[in-house]
Amino acid sequence: MATNMENTNKSLIIITLLIGILFLAGCKIETATSYGIAKKFSSSDELKSFLKERQSQGYYGQYLRETLATATPTAAGAEKASDSSSIGYSTTNIQVEGVDEADIIKNDGKYIYKVSNGIVYIIEAYPADDMEIISSIDANGSIDGIFINKDKLIVFGRENYYYQGPMPLEKDSETSSANSGAEAVGVARESMIFPPIYYSPMSFIKVYDISDIKNPELFNTISYDGDYYNSRMIGNYVYAVINQPIMYRDDVITMPAIKENNLPIKVMPEEIYYFDIFDDSYRLTTIIAFDVNDDSSLEKKSFLTGYTQNIFVSKDNVYLTSQKYIPYTEYQERVLGKVLLSLVDSETSSKINNVLKKDLPYYDKQSEIDNLVQVYYNKLSEEEKKDFMDKVAKKTKDVETEIQKETQKTVIHKISIDKSSIEYKARGEVPGIVLNQFSMDEYKDNFRIATTTGEAWSGTSLNHLYVLDKDLSITGKLEDLGAKEKIYSVRFMQNRAYIVTFKNTDPLFVIDLKDPENPKLLGELKIPGYSNYLHPYDETHIIGLGKEAIDMEDTGRDFALYQGIKLALFDVSDPENPKEISKFNIGDRGTDSEALYEHKAFLFDKEKELLVLPITLRIIDSSKYQGNVPPSAYGEEKYIGAYVFSLNLEDGFKLKGRVSHLSEENLTELSEKGYYYDYRYQIRRSLYIDNILYTISDLVVKANSLENLKKISYVKIPYKEQEFPIITY
Repeated sequence: MATNMENTNKSLIIITLLIGILFLAGCKIETATSYGIAKKFSSSDELKSFLKERQSQGYYGQYLRETLATATPTAAGAEKASDSSSIGYSTTNIQVEGVDEADIIKNDGKYIYKVSNGIVYIIEAYPADDMEIISSIDANGSIDGIFINKDKLIVFGRENYYYQGPMPLEKDSETSSANSGAEAVGVARESMIFPPIYYSPMSFIKVYDISDIKNPELFNTISYDGDYYNSRMIGNYVYAVINQPIMYRDDVITMPAIKENNLPIKVMPEEIYYFDIFDDSYRLTTIIAFDVNDDSSLEKKSFLTGYTQNIFVSKDNVYLTSQKYIPYTEYQERVLGKVLLSLVDSETSSKINNVLKKDLPYYDKQSEIDNLVQVYYNKLSEEEKKDFMDKVAKKTKDVETEIQKETQKTVIHKISIDKSSIEYKARGEVPGIVLNQFSMDEYKDNFRIATTTGEAWSGTSLNHLYVLDKDLSITGKLEDLGAKEKIYSVRFMQNRAYIVTFKNTDPLFVIDLKDPENPKLLGELKIPGYSNYLHPYDETHIIGLGKEAIDMEDTGRDFALYQGIKLALFDVSDPENPKEISKFNIGDRGTDSEALYEHKAFLFDKEKELLVLPITLRIIDSSKYQGNVPPSAYGEEKYIGAYVFSLNLEDGFKLKGRVSHLSEENLTELSEKGYYYDYRYQIRRSLYIDNILYTISDLVVKANSLENLKKISYVKIPYKEQEFPIITY
C-alpha cells in the first residue's frame, strides 16, 4: 500500500513539474511573431517605451544585462610572405581569404608580436641566432588580440580596474543620473548600497605607429563603454564588433560612450536600429569601422539586439547571430494539447481549456490545472495510472521532437561593409543553434549555415543545413542528419560542406551544394571518436582534430566516453564513399590541446608537410588498476609542449618530434617549489619563418630547426602580474 502511494505521489510530482515548467517559461517569453525590417527609433521617448514594455526587471531596477559571448577563435595556418620579403612565413589562419582575424601572436617574417599580460612584446626573431626583445608596449589593460598592418599595430583590450564602494541607486542633486560607475561621485550615502567588488568595463582600440620598431608611438585611441566581441581587418580597414550596455532606470536612459582620441562620439537613440522581436537580454551591438592610417576616420552603426552568439565575416558582409525562441503561448497550447489534453477525459480537458482562457497569473493557472489533473489521476486504477504516465512521457518526447525546429531558432543579421561604409541589409532566421563561426559561410551571394535542434542527452537532437539567398530567405535545406547526435565541427569548401556529429560514433557527412536550392547528402562515414575541428588539406582531403572515443553501448549506456587526442585524415575524392586514410592517437583520457577549441593554435602547411599542435599529455598507469583499465579512467600528466608532425597523402601522420619549453633549469626550479608543471610554459602558438619553427608560451619564445627540431635559440618573456587598481569613494 505504501509503495502504491509513493508511486502515485511521484507520478503527480512529474505531472506538476511538467505543467510548472511550461508556465514558468511563459512568464519570460511573450508573443512576437513578426518583426519585419530594421527600424530606427524616432526619439528617446520611443526607445524608453520599447524598453519599458519589453525589458524584465533586474535587482537594481530595469536595466540591460551586459552578458557577453566568447568569440570563437580561428586556426593558425600558413601563407607566403608579402612582396616586401622573399622569406616564407606563416600567419594567422583565416576562415575567409583576405579577411584577417586578431590573435595574441602576429608575425611579419622578421618580427614576432606577442601579447603577454597587457603588454605587447616585439621580438626580432629572424635571423634566429640573434633573437631578442627590441621593444614593448604597455597597453595599460588586458589585451584581447592584435593586428599588424605594415607600420601599424592595432590592439584590442580593456582597462583594468575594480570599483569597490557604494554604488549609486538614486538621482542626486549633485550628480546627474546619467552618470554611472566610477563617474557617479557625490551621491548621498543613503542613496547607495555597498556591493562586493564591482567590475566596470571600459574597453579600447589603440593604434600604434611602429615605423620606428624600437620606439612605437601611440597613433590613435578609440575607447568605449562595454566589451570587445570580435574583429576583422580587410585591407587597411578594421571592423570591430562591440557589445555595449544601455542603462534604463527611473525613466532615464544612459547611452554608452564612445571616444576617439578623447573626443566624444555620441550614440543617439535616433541612430539605433531595432527589430520587433522580444528578447530578455537587449544590448547595443555596435560595429565600428576605421582606416588604420587615418586617426579621424571612425564610422559606426548600432543595433539593439539580443545576446550575440557567433559572427561570420566575408569581404562584403558581417553576419551576426543570436538565439530566438517561438512564443510561449503557442508552445504551451501545442504541448498541453498534444500531451495532457489528449490523455485526460473530455470533462477534464474542457475544464483545463477554461482555465487557460482565464485572465490569471501563471501560478494561479498552474495551481488550478494541477488540481484538475490530480482529481482525474486519482480516479484511475493502478494499471491505468502507470499507462497514463508512460503515455505522458512518450507523447512529451514526441511533441518536443516534432516542434524542436520551431522552439530553437537562430536569428541572422546581415550588415554590409565597404571601407568605412556600414549598412544594414537583411534579417532572417533558421531552425536550430549554431556551434561556431565555421558553421557559417558565404558563397556566390548565398549564406550557408549548419545548426542543431533538440538535445543529444534526451535523444531529441537533429542536425540541419540551410542555404539562404542574399535577402536571407531560406531557398534550400537538408534536414534531420545524425539523429540523437549533435554537431561537433563543420567546414564549408566552395560547393561542398562537411559536418561531423557525435554522441556514440563520429559520422562525417559529405554534402553537395552545387545546387543551392537542393543540398544533397552524398556520403557518410561512421568511425569511433569525433572531430572538434576540420581543416582543409586540399580539395579532396580534410584533416580532423578531436578525441578518440569508446562506445558504451555494450554496457547498456547510450553514449561514448572520449579518450585521448585523435588526428584523422579523410579522403573525400569519392564523396559517396569517404574514407579515413590515416590517423594518429595521442595519450589517454584527459590529454588535451588548445587547438581543440582555439583554432589559432593549429599550424598546418601543406607545402612544408608540417603540422604542429600544442599538447598536454596524460598517460594512464595501468599498474594502479586491478584487471582492465576502465574507459572512464584519466591519465596522469606527463608532458606539456608541442607535437610536430610531417603529413602527406602517402605516409599520413608521422611524428617528427616534440618541443618543450621546460628546460632542466626550469624543472629544477619547479621541483624546488614542490610541483612539476608550470602552465606558463605550455606552448600556445607556433609559427615558422623560413625553415625555423617558433613556439610560443607565456614565458618563452623558442626557435628550432624545422629539419631536425634542434634548438637554435630562445628568448625569455618577462612575466608581469596584471594590476587592477581599486577605485573607492
